[in-house]
Amino acid sequence: MIERLFDEVWNGRQFDKIDELYAPDFVADYRPFAPLREGSEAVQGMVERAWETFPDYHEEMLAIVVEGDQAAVHLRITGTQHGAWGPLPATGRRVEFEEMILFTFASDGRVARQRGIADNLTALNQLGNASGA
Repeated sequence: MIERLFDEVWNGRQFDKIDELYAPDFVADYRPFAPLREGSEAVQGMVERAWETFPDYHEEMLAIVVEGDQAAVHLRITGTQHGAWGPLPATGRRVEFEEMILFTFASDGRVARQRGIADNLTALNQLGNASGA
């Protein structure tokens, strides 16, 4: 299931798979760096924004630990910034940074919650914005 999330949705942009993999009451929590996002339609918005900013966007799963209804995933994100990323205008520079995500699954096996933290400071440094502003 986790491999399908990355292969089909995040890397493959197969939006028709979202409802199959994500619960309708899905919650994405990346606070304090992003607003709380709710609903499976939020997934498509997040994927679209990633690809608009980084047209060669790719997530590589480095490790996964599964216990009960949860999975912890360590991944590497790569891409070349050709669109604005928050307040940072396009730089044309390539980034490589890591993220940790804790997925919680609903009783039907779909993702109900995604809580993540990304190493945005590393990405900002690579984009030439070491201050993070």
